[in-house]
Amino acid sequence: MMEGSFRWLFLFGLAAVAACTQGQENTPDAAQTAKIEEDHAILGRYEATGEEKSCISLTRISQSHVLSDTEIFFEMRGREGYLSNLPNRCPQLGFYESFSYSTSTGQLCNTDIITVLNRSSVAGASCGLGKFVAYKLKEKE
Repeated sequence: MMEGSFRWLFLFGLAAVAACTQGQENTPDAAQTAKIEEDHAILGRYEATGEEKSCISLTRISQSHVLSDTEIFFEMRGREGYLSNLPNRCPQLGFYESFSYSTSTGQLCNTDIITVLNRSSVAGASCGLGKFVAYKLKEKE
C-alpha cells in the first residue's frame, strides 16, 4: 500500500517539474526582453506611410531588426525603413533573431525565402517574406 502512494507522489512530482520546465522554455530572460524593447523602440522612431513595396534594394539596407516570429524591420540608408509582415509564423525567428537569404537580383523581395540561423549558424526553418510596408523617420520634436 505504501509503495503505491510513493509511486503516485513520484509521478505527481515529475508532472510538476515538467510543467515548470515547459513554461520556462518560452519565457524571455532579461537580455531578450531588453532586446525586444530596443527593437520596438527603433520602430517607434518611425511612422508608417501606408505605401507597400514588393522589393527593397539590398544596398540600401542599413540594419535589420527581428521583432517577432512574424515581423522584420529593415532600417534603410536615409530616413526610411520597411516592415515585412511574414504571411506565416517563422518558428524560432524571434528567439534567434538571425536569418540568411540568397538572391541574385540585388533586391530582397516578398517572394524570397529567409532561413533562420541558430547560435551555431545551423539552418533552421525557411520562411517567405511578406510585402514591405514603408516607414519614414519621424521629425524630431
